Amino acid sequence: MLSKRYYIFSFLLVMSLHVSIAVAQPSVAIDTAKEKLRRIVAQFPDSSEIIIRSITVTGNKKTKEYIALREVPFKKGARIMSHELVDAIEQARINVFNTQLFLEVVPRIIATEANAVDLVFDVKERWYFFPAPYFKLVDRNLNQWWVEQNRSLERVNYGLKFNWDNVSGRRDKLNFNFINGYTREYSVFYEQPYADKKLEKGFLAGVFYKQSRQLTFATDSNRQVFFPSTNTQIYEFVRTTFKAEAGFTLRKGVNHRHAFRLNYVSEQIPDTVNQIIESNAVKGYLPYFTDNKTRQKFGEIVYGYQYYNVNNIVYPWKGFAFTGTFFQRGLGAKGMNMWQFSGKGGRFFQITKKTSASAVGYYMIKVPFKQPGYNMAALGYGDWFLRGLEYYVIDGVQAGILKATIRQEVFNINIPTFILKNEKYKKIPFKFIVKAYGDIGASHLPVYTNSILNNKFLYTYGAGIDVLSYYDFVARFEYSFNQLGEKGLFLHVRRDF
Repeated sequence: MLSKRYYIFSFLLVMSLHVSIAVAQPSVAIDTAKEKLRRIVAQFPDSSEIIIRSITVTGNKKTKEYIALREVPFKKGARIMSHELVDAIEQARINVFNTQLFLEVVPRIIATEANAVDLVFDVKERWYFFPAPYFKLVDRNLNQWWVEQNRSLERVNYGLKFNWDNVSGRRDKLNFNFINGYTREYSVFYEQPYADKKLEKGFLAGVFYKQSRQLTFATDSNRQVFFPSTNTQIYEFVRTTFKAEAGFTLRKGVNHRHAFRLNYVSEQIPDTVNQIIESNAVKGYLPYFTDNKTRQKFGEIVYGYQYYNVNNIVYPWKGFAFTGTFFQRGLGAKGMNMWQFSGKGGRFFQITKKTSASAVGYYMIKVPFKQPGYNMAALGYGDWFLRGLEYYVIDGVQAGILKATIRQEVFNINIPTFILKNEKYKKIPFKFIVKAYGDIGASHLPVYTNSILNNKFLYTYGAGIDVLSYYDFVARFEYSFNQLGEKGLFLHVRRDF
């Protein structure tokens, strides 16, 4: 079990780092704004038809007004029944907020006349340009780095990241990465989601070059196996990856998003890795590439689909969300052929104003089932893990998880920045939510290995605290138990869905 001092230090570190970059407008009382809307709408006769005479946006210094108005499900001149107007405006507010362009979106009616209203959305824009120093641990989670890797500073990436969102005011983004340390990476990526007049079609393109000083090439007893095997041997680069991608995006309406990508990938590893794999065949080590190649070039065609109908795209409290990906890896390349589908769907139930329950399911399948080790990653990566099994990876060609959570908001605090005196920037809000949860899952691996968690029903459970703030910040502190009789406190800083 990790020391209390470590968790306190981790919490303060995360908070201080976030406070240093997230100076922003304080929270506006949305409930107060909604109450004002109700009072104004109540002045109209029951079941009368209200005309939306005008819709405008204020506070948008960078964002084009039509980009925000695109998310509003009704247009100027629309006719809405009076008893439906408040809910319609609230849905519009949620849609505009979920663009992730604004810290706050507050609707108000500025004028009424007979059966007509003028509607305004007051927005508070985010900071869109972050040229910031980059410092990140390379391991799958903080616990793995602290316990299994002995807090080695050899396992750290550092450098500069230039994240420029909303470059032209049309919700486009441009990213540059200059990273060194455990990994050397140079990359550039640009995405323009609204390149046409109808604001439906877009494009993306990127180039990535990465060299790694260590390679994960196998799984032993549900633990990653590295080459070189120890942190004291990390000197030269042992893995080189080049990737180029180009794509087309489509977003009609608000909830549905489609993306089509065409990728080219080239990866090279040392022959020593193949020799280690061959000498450990009794443990079930799989060839990293087919035919023990040291270099593999292949193409990919990828289709991604997203559906969001939630009140908050980063931390949903009610609604439904789904993301799915289908891709073919290989495109005729010798030694590489995999068709994969993966999807994640979540249903979120608001029980009371401050209580919510959720059920989130994950599923993936890869065919044909016979694949090299390069394609075998399943559970334990990204958010595809059971809470309480963070130390383990579970390979497979088919895998699924079901996560159930109940959450209760307990309190909010506003932390002064002590930097700026402007009322808009003086405080940063933090929201604290307690939760209890339980996860089940399994991963199917059709070949023998010495990993005991494959091809078994898995379950975990626990309780924790989530901390939310500006700029999509979600820190999760979770005390979990698993079926192996293990327990511990785990920290994650990432999105909940």
